[in-house]
Amino acid sequence: MPETGSSPALVAVSAHGRRLADHVHGRLLEGSPREALAEAWRTSREIVFFGAAGIAVRLAAPLLTGKASDPAVVVVDDAGRFAVSLVSGHEGGANELARSVARQIGAEPVITTAGESLLDRDLVMGIGCSSGASADDIQKLAREALAETGASFESVVEIASIDAKREEPGLLDFAARWHQPLRWFSSSELRAVETPNPSANVAEAVGTPSVAEAAALLASGGRLVVPKRKSANVTVAVARRARAGRLAVVGIGPGGRDQLTYQALDALRGAEIVVGYALYTDMVSEWLPLANCEALPLGEEVERARRAIELARGGRRVALVSSGDAGIYALAGLVYEELGDDVALEVEAIPGITAASSAAALLGAPLMADFATISLSDLHVPAGVIRHRLAASAEADLVAALYNPASQRRRQLLAEARDIFLRHRSRATPVGLVRNAYRPGQSVRIHTLGDLPLAEVDMFTLVVIGNSRTYVAGGRMVTRRASSFPASGEAHL
Repeated sequence: MPETGSSPALVAVSAHGRRLADHVHGRLLEGSPREALAEAWRTSREIVFFGAAGIAVRLAAPLLTGKASDPAVVVVDDAGRFAVSLVSGHEGGANELARSVARQIGAEPVITTAGESLLDRDLVMGIGCSSGASADDIQKLAREALAETGASFESVVEIASIDAKREEPGLLDFAARWHQPLRWFSSSELRAVETPNPSANVAEAVGTPSVAEAAALLASGGRLVVPKRKSANVTVAVARRARAGRLAVVGIGPGGRDQLTYQALDALRGAEIVVGYALYTDMVSEWLPLANCEALPLGEEVERARRAIELARGGRRVALVSSGDAGIYALAGLVYEELGDDVALEVEAIPGITAASSAAALLGAPLMADFATISLSDLHVPAGVIRHRLAASAEADLVAALYNPASQRRRQLLAEARDIFLRHRSRATPVGLVRNAYRPGQSVRIHTLGDLPLAEVDMFTLVVIGNSRTYVAGGRMVTRRASSFPASGEAHL
């Protein structure tokens, strides 16, 4: 069996692979890929192979002996985009190694072991051991204990023990082997915990009648799922952390998969249930076919927020989705309004690419100077207030991005907006219309304020009205940066 506790062995096929290896913690082995991999197999429990997966498979195949003894192998492609858990994902810790390598080089971890995406890492393992107990002794009993609850080492989030074992080599090697943090408790802390299987012999030896059970309970704050199991020189108990729901309010961007942030994708993957308007949950289902989605009709924003909060308070991991950014004309504010002063529920707002920035990117660069975003929806804001805001932005010579410009029943405000801006701007002022940005049926057009085709604008359109410094060149709508105003500081109004 390879050595325990050593740093990862790095094997590179090309010069570029060696440059990537410079950014990963470990020791780069010299020699041909075949020779370096064979040496790594003998000397390390963790191997990172920089090169094609096919090469790694062919070179590793003769070395494989079994999942209980094979080292963890992660393959990084030559572009450094992916860190693939190839060998010993669960047993050897390659899944966690892939995540670690990905963080170091900015790659995406690729985990393919069964159940990984649905895995709850909520188990805490309490361990007691005699002096001299080996990592293998601890691993054997730990695996048996986890098997009783149908779990693997991937389900364990933490190991806990008595602080008298801080320097116990076998326990430290076992934790390092499985990439688990260790938490230590004093004998007095452990002694205060009521456990089902106290031992007078243990109390006489270390000052507390329980180590494994008491440590698992203290670290988890939950309940025992596997009471103390013991071998000749090791005791193990497993507890499950008290389950707390959490809510991620996720902005999924304009709707294209390429415009979804990594943070948003992670939140969607980690959610047990995704709540949102049907259009957006359908998008999530296309990206993540196994996602459990609950769709609510258009217009029921408050109901969506309340439903997501209800599910999260019931102990579920919930993602509440909206297009663009969740905090701009979307659902983050509604969630916080519903929660009020309640801080017991863990809530995270995850930003997304906004409709305004998406439209601007497709049009050119119309938002290079100060701009205003104004929603023309009068469902929550009186039409008179909207008119006042339109007039203020028009008079201030701000570029304006108009959200929710027109619906089937509400079209007059868009015509009024055009007329308000015409009082302060030339009829030749460029106006961009972007419909279904980064979605099927995308349309990007540039008109002038004087010939704005009002009948062709709907709720899927974002309208960008330029200012006195906006022009069109090469089919692109561009606003000059505000660097040449008169010395008085007054813009041309």
